[in-house]
Amino acid sequence: MPHTSQQGIHVLHIDDDPDFADLVKTFLKREDDRFTVETATNADEGLKRIYDRPPDCVVSDYNMPGRDGIELLRALRDEHPDLPFILFTGKGSEEVAGDALRADATDYIQKQSGSEQYELLANRIENAVSQYRSEIRLRETKEEYVTVFEGALTGLLLVDVERDGFRYQRCNPRALELIGRDREEIVGSTPSEALGTENGKKVCGAYRKCVECRESVKYSLTLDFPDGQAVRPGRVTPIELNGEITQLVVSFYDDTEAQQQREKLERQNDLFSKAQELAKVGAWEYDVQENQTSWTEQVYEIYDLSQDASIDDEAILELYHPDDRDEIREAFTNPSETVDTSDSELRLQPTDGETRWVSVRGQPQTVDGELVRIRGAIQDITGRKRRIREILELKRQYQTLSENIPNGAVFLFDENMRYERARGRELSKVGLSPNEVESTTPHDVFPTELAEELTHYFTEALNGNSNTFTQTLGESVYRNRTVPVETGDGRTAYGLALAQNVTEQVERRRELERQNERLEEFTSIVSHDLRNPLRVADGRLELLRDECKSDHIDDLAQALDRMDALIEDLLTLTREGERVDEAEQIGLTNAATNSWQTVKTERATLETDTSCAVEADRSRLRQLFENLYRNAIEHGGDNVTVSVGEMDDGFYVADTGSGIPESDREEAFEAGYSTTEGGTGFGLRIVEQVANAHGWEVTVTESEQGGARFEITGVEKGE
Repeated sequence: MPHTSQQGIHVLHIDDDPDFADLVKTFLKREDDRFTVETATNADEGLKRIYDRPPDCVVSDYNMPGRDGIELLRALRDEHPDLPFILFTGKGSEEVAGDALRADATDYIQKQSGSEQYELLANRIENAVSQYRSEIRLRETKEEYVTVFEGALTGLLLVDVERDGFRYQRCNPRALELIGRDREEIVGSTPSEALGTENGKKVCGAYRKCVECRESVKYSLTLDFPDGQAVRPGRVTPIELNGEITQLVVSFYDDTEAQQQREKLERQNDLFSKAQELAKVGAWEYDVQENQTSWTEQVYEIYDLSQDASIDDEAILELYHPDDRDEIREAFTNPSETVDTSDSELRLQPTDGETRWVSVRGQPQTVDGELVRIRGAIQDITGRKRRIREILELKRQYQTLSENIPNGAVFLFDENMRYERARGRELSKVGLSPNEVESTTPHDVFPTELAEELTHYFTEALNGNSNTFTQTLGESVYRNRTVPVETGDGRTAYGLALAQNVTEQVERRRELERQNERLEEFTSIVSHDLRNPLRVADGRLELLRDECKSDHIDDLAQALDRMDALIEDLLTLTREGERVDEAEQIGLTNAATNSWQTVKTERATLETDTSCAVEADRSRLRQLFENLYRNAIEHGGDNVTVSVGEMDDGFYVADTGSGIPESDREEAFEAGYSTTEGGTGFGLRIVEQVANAHGWEVTVTESEQGGARFEITGVEKGE
């Protein structure tokens, strides 16, 4: 019976075959009268309809002129990231399914024979739309709650009422500011844990009164801060659910102007402290008259000293390299004479095997013309010094590499687009020498159009961006890579360009692309232009069964099934080829059993006698087993027994059927070979193809029961 409901479901079905789209529409209306089905014949038409009037769900084919189904999905997600999208396609493969799910498809259904597919499609549409509508309602409610709670100008706490007390479940940013605690110290804690024993007792009393009276209760709380106390007036309100108070909402605020000033000062100090920490900079002061030195916390960290360490003159000198101590001693002993030399790079004594460098800056301060103190900063510049050394080392490596790079050239250019260095064997092949290139610009060396493009990418590199692009000079094709080169202070003053002659690779790729285009054209004809009409015919046949009785219907169904099997096997041969995506250890018994479940085995029996694992591509191994099972059933009948067992260097699949005559065994793996009227002739060819793709060998002989025994050898076994 069709489902009835007041709320309809608007479906947009996009398929370039109008007959098949009309068939889907008919079956969907039969399954559920809530469906309103609108159709489009290509992706662009479908997108226009979606933008004009978004449906509740989009159902799309994969292989269509112009944009395919995956490209349509990606375009749709830009405007409608959550709209249900079901890929309903006849092009079935793990690759297409994976691409659909990675593109955020809601579901993926492969077109099949029979009317069950439309019942499945209707069910998937209903589930997707129901979940989509629920998520919208939930998201709207949650967003409203979060906006109000998090943006409130008063402090808010959500409190769970437990059997033996109370526990904070959530707090907003303003609450953290007013309480003076981190979120981790409040959320999940009891009042005593978060506020201290005395304050915890006080608020728990207010909370209990609120629960007992089932109404709001006011209270006032005094909190201790490092710079004094602050009063926080508050109110606790019960949340009642099904007659039971399970949570409380606490609101409180700051009523003292002094507290606001303290918070402002704390933020400023925190920012200052973090700035010192991030920059690894410490502040120091030397009082000339008192001969005393004081440091900030960051200076102690730079010197790797504890806060209680002595900082007298001798102790400070001991921190530095012996060769730099005279300069420091002079600066502190005669400050008036060295006041203009207030910036030095000095070495610290190694503590862990590596010499550390610091930059020390000083600023004199005078009173009535007399020097009274020097204030300054110290910064750890060890990393910067290390980068300079690395750059020098890279420069040496670059010179060696650039002078010996095969089929290419390397260029170093400056901010004026002028070549500083030019090296590489390819220079001489185009009639240039390093001297002819260095100190010139691209416009001095190369044709105008080529030079303009080089200047663009050189500018990008100097702005810190790397790029890869291709150019043609004469009859040669070059792949260029431009990257920024940073100096020791982190500034990009140079760029590096690598040009490599890839003419031969480009020609090989173009030829391969032409071959792939021809193969894709062939598979497209088989998959789309032949299979879609076949699906329509199959669907019409289902409708015909309901309307009339005829002895010819079963024969027609068998013919359609055979055509579909031929197409499927042919596509497997052309698309998969001798390709293995990723090999992994697979239990042979597990693979054999799982493959058996995907084949119509009727009353046939599977026996396995192995515990080994093999290194194989899981999907290709399944193809091998499935085709050997079908071969056994086609030639051995519904009651055939198939056995899978282990050999020294592989495994076998044997059956109790009629076997393959010895004279036919060599040609059994050729495309088109079949001894049954309903066979496609491609099954054993696919088996051989899978074996070859793994580097295995497959042969056929006679089983102990007189049937066929296929032996797969050269197999790498796992643990």
